[in-house]
Amino acid sequence: MTRCEADRGWAWMVVLGVTIINLSVLPIQQCYGLIFGKRFTSLGISATQTSLILHLNGTICCSLGLISGPMMKKFSFRKVAFFGSFTVVIGICTTAFALSLPTIIVGYCVIIGIGQGINYPATSLALNTYFRKKRNIAMGLCVTLTGLGPILMPLLIVKLLDAYATTGTLLIFAGIAANSFVGVCLLRPFVNKDNITTEDYDVKNTTVSNENESDVEKYVVECQLLNNQEQIKKQENLEKFFKEAKTKKKRSFFQKISANLDLMLLQDLRYILVVIGMGISLVAETNFNALMPFVLEKVSGLEIKEIATIMSIQAAFDIAGRLCIPLLAQKAQWTPRYLYVISLIGSTFGRMILCIWGDDYLIVILVAVIVGVAKGTKAVFQALIIPDYVPLERLPAASGIQMVCNGILSISLGPIIGMVHDLTGSYIGSLHFTSAMSMFCVFLWLLGGLWSPLGNRVKVKKNGDTPNEKCSSENQNESPDIR
Repeated sequence: MTRCEADRGWAWMVVLGVTIINLSVLPIQQCYGLIFGKRFTSLGISATQTSLILHLNGTICCSLGLISGPMMKKFSFRKVAFFGSFTVVIGICTTAFALSLPTIIVGYCVIIGIGQGINYPATSLALNTYFRKKRNIAMGLCVTLTGLGPILMPLLIVKLLDAYATTGTLLIFAGIAANSFVGVCLLRPFVNKDNITTEDYDVKNTTVSNENESDVEKYVVECQLLNNQEQIKKQENLEKFFKEAKTKKKRSFFQKISANLDLMLLQDLRYILVVIGMGISLVAETNFNALMPFVLEKVSGLEIKEIATIMSIQAAFDIAGRLCIPLLAQKAQWTPRYLYVISLIGSTFGRMILCIWGDDYLIVILVAVIVGVAKGTKAVFQALIIPDYVPLERLPAASGIQMVCNGILSISLGPIIGMVHDLTGSYIGSLHFTSAMSMFCVFLWLLGGLWSPLGNRVKVKKNGDTPNEKCSSENQNESPDIR
């Protein structure tokens, strides 16, 4: 295999490959409410069950975060991405013929959730492998191009639903998802010069070993002439050594688990506040964005074509937020936590306007603009908060703990939002509850000293014994959430 070079050449084809994969497999989740709205209504699925389906999918996707590392070590990211894409295609086909809540859970939550949970680490690793110095540019380009999907897909979905209903639309989306295999083919495994040189040395060492085979046999014969008493003594010492080592291994088993998972991070109160705050707000914002079509239909009384237009407008300003806000943040020296809080406040403000003046179409467009910019800002900076807080060597463990926490909070709190709707009989109550969850993160971080409304940057006191709060610009290269 030819040697690859970082930040140039085939690296940009990898960006294209990841973009194709994302554009192919993500629409089924990005347009969740628009695709399944009529089917859920015909099946009598309640708002609680709708939220359960949504968040169970996210929980299964997040739960694969702990096994993604070992999987990447055993298989190349191309093989993993192929398996993930294939699983998503199978899941969409299964969901197309799902006509009950259990079958929808199996198809959408389990199969598609597993596929997405496998796909994301593979594509992220591919980008991070091929890019070093230009990683931010590559990530930004990939995220921006992926953001084109939510602009065009709602309009396409409306046409497909009118012509082929939900089953036909899902089968067509399965075909669209199959185009991800083209992107997978572009994820060529990275082979550098050092690996090729190492293989040459291995061949040379094998040749030398074969030439000296007779010398080895000579030494074996000489070893057999050792004194039997001395052999017995050494054998006893060896058995004693292994016995002590085994005892020590049993004693330190849980310590090794703690060290491998870096559970010492849980002793850092600030890190816990960051993870809990992000997890709760992520549940709220994900629920609102996915169920936006239901809200616009019930609260604003819009038709499906008008809903698709509103979602496209929101997606357009989502991209605008992803492109413009980071430039302003860099110039103003705003921290990722500060921008994340601002995005939550913006989304809450948009929902408040929707609850009060949601029957005015122009007001709904204004809400789409506000929520779109806030969503784009959150998408960029939510992936930079943990890397901005912990040092690089602790980042994998910190991200894994965060994913597990997100999965637990998603399945625990997500259905409650649907229950609020079922109890109140309106989406107004669930919108207020969603806003309360987002603002909980704001007040939690405010009380914890993680951000201040009086300044752009909060200087956290450094502790030499706990390097968790070390800021590193190299860490700010994680892939943002592009859903």
